[in-house]
Amino acid sequence: MNSKDKSLKLLQKLVGLKARDKRGSECLKKPNRVLEDKDEWFICVPSCFNDCLDIAKTERVKEPEKVWTQGSRFAFHRGCILYDTSNAYHRWDIAINKIKYCVLIHDGKSVEPATNEKERNSGKVIFSVLSPCPKTKDLKEIGEFELSQDEFVRFLICGNSDIISI
Repeated sequence: MNSKDKSLKLLQKLVGLKARDKRGSECLKKPNRVLEDKDEWFICVPSCFNDCLDIAKTERVKEPEKVWTQGSRFAFHRGCILYDTSNAYHRWDIAINKIKYCVLIHDGKSVEPATNEKERNSGKVIFSVLSPCPKTKDLKEIGEFELSQDEFVRFLICGNSDIISI
């Protein structure tokens, strides 16, 4: 099973967690991923977005040091900018020629996991998808979209043909 399929399978499991459930040691992506590492996600999600994916170092009783764990409280928020390639984080005049898609988040409401009293609130993410305009060396908006946080994480992993022609 490739890393994208593993991430999708774990996402499905995470969406079903309750607030009281223990954080897992399996993470959606490598927590300390360097930009040069290649993963199979549709959008490149650097480690600076670990909080948004609810990936955190957590104290465990059995281990004397903190270990990376995965929760389900996804929290992408206004101002997050993601690209489909790690090459986007190089000099702009070079990067603009490598980028296919940019995701700019306008607003977000965090996930609230299910409790005994209430169902999971999957939150929301309002975002634009942009693509490069090589002539002007700028990005132009393809469209604005709204997804739940859960659906947005799925989009980051495998894309969405209703949003982007893959």
